[in-house]
Amino acid sequence: MTTPFPADFARSLPKAELHVHLEGSVDPATMLRLAERHGVEAPAIDVAGIDEWLRFDGFPSFLDRYFWVCGLLRTADDFADIAHAYLATAHAQGAVHVEFHVSSSYHIVEREADWSEVLGGVVAGCERAEADFGISSLLIPDLSPHLGAGAAHRALDVVLAELHPRVVAVGMGGPADNWLEEDFGSAFARARDAGLRTVSHAGEHGPAWEVRHALEQFGAERIQHGIGAMGDPEVVAMLVEEGVACDVCPGSNLALAAVPSLDVHPLPAMLDSGITVTLGSDDPPLFGTDLLSEYRHAWNLCDLDESGLRVLAENSLVESFASTAAIEGWLAGD
Repeated sequence: MTTPFPADFARSLPKAELHVHLEGSVDPATMLRLAERHGVEAPAIDVAGIDEWLRFDGFPSFLDRYFWVCGLLRTADDFADIAHAYLATAHAQGAVHVEFHVSSSYHIVEREADWSEVLGGVVAGCERAEADFGISSLLIPDLSPHLGAGAAHRALDVVLAELHPRVVAVGMGGPADNWLEEDFGSAFARARDAGLRTVSHAGEHGPAWEVRHALEQFGAERIQHGIGAMGDPEVVAMLVEEGVACDVCPGSNLALAAVPSLDVHPLPAMLDSGITVTLGSDDPPLFGTDLLSEYRHAWNLCDLDESGLRVLAENSLVESFASTAAIEGWLAGD
């Protein structure tokens, strides 16, 4: 029988969270406050009711909830509040660093929002959290492939026109249906030319070719999810040989039926193959999870001991885009 998960030990480990979406991080209490702020009728009257409402039934209902939350985010103060709130939660679970994915295509292209206001609000929340808790944070604007390559370049134009030191990379998040027909690689090349790093969602519900494409065409330095890579030994070898980490989210994979049960999650095989793994919560309130729960999943799935948990935590620090000095300090326990 698996030894009970050492929650206090796991919490004590300095760790980074590299796969969490800002818009998907909003907790029920904050949702209620935002709804009241903007005169929006909430789907429930209290935190327990909102938490129950968040338990979706299938991918369409997940999207309904996700975009309802996105619709509450209208002002710089909204973005500041949600960034600060999540960083407080992450800090309480032992995170010293968070890299937020921010849906730049949604805000810039679909919502036609003022990116300066969005960015300014998020940065303000990050700065306040750093002052309050000492937690570090960086931002990864995501491009949405379902809008097409032209829209990806439009969003990137705006992001590059107002680069902030906290914006460290660009990512790709969304269905890969048109990856082979449209040129998203040139957007990533432009981002690299501007000094940004590159990451990509791939191999979440899709097969290994998505991971290969993200590596070869996007130059992805980390893969969000990546569990589909296990279907192709050559892609597994690419990840191992190129030292590309996968930011894996078992709770999300279960909630969105990327795996039928946690018992068959490929995380143990990923670790056994030599793939570098970090753990993230993806959209934690929507998936009924949090960062420590993901460490609990890994503990149970992979029959880890405390040294195994420490390796996962250290992976998250080393694979982050934080400064070398910061990483060395965290690893040293400073």
